[in-house]
Amino acid sequence: LLQSNDIMQLLNEHYQLRVAEPSDIPEIIQLFAQAFRFKLNAFNIDSTNPNQRQQLEAIWNSLACKKNSRQFVVTNNGKIIATFCLVIKENDFIANPFIKTPSLDYWRFGIIHYIKQKIFFSLFDYTPNNNEAYLAHIAVLSSYQGHGIAYAILEWITQYSKDVLKKAYLSLYVDTHHEGALYLYQKNGFYIEKEESSRLTQSIFHIQHWYYMLKKTDQMTY
Repeated sequence: LLQSNDIMQLLNEHYQLRVAEPSDIPEIIQLFAQAFRFKLNAFNIDSTNPNQRQQLEAIWNSLACKKNSRQFVVTNNGKIIATFCLVIKENDFIANPFIKTPSLDYWRFGIIHYIKQKIFFSLFDYTPNNNEAYLAHIAVLSSYQGHGIAYAILEWITQYSKDVLKKAYLSLYVDTHHEGALYLYQKNGFYIEKEESSRLTQSIFHIQHWYYMLKKTDQMTY
């Protein structure tokens, strides 16, 4: 098995991690739809439908424009294999490359689809405390899973949050029954701070309980 420092070396030598650009949106949405297909299906959102897909891209772009969030991608030979988003309380990401989507693009393919997609994306929305960076989502292409990429990304995020964002903690939410994700996060140094429940996610996804997890950014595991 690869050790943590080997995994970080793998990420640095074989893949490229960079800030996402507007031209990445179609690939990000494709990856997002794969990673969160269960949640999308609960809303009857069909990401393979061209119209719904364009609407998803428009709404996602509107979220990416926020000055307190930054979207990253990991590529392999130019292909996006992973994506994640970091959110802080301050509007410090002034150089955000995304521009506001024209309002018409939000709902020109149907107001009902727009509302469903807006609710879907709102489930990833959270304003963190002053001393934390929040991992809004992380997704790895299925064909690249099981190779330590998500673990290496978490290590990179920890270092970035500490050295660049100057945050003491990294936080995230995870379904209490998602054993694979829980194992990954706890192995990476996250601990369960508290358990929360949501009637909204219970009614939509049949997922009522969530763990709010924290990791100290000065705690590197390699």
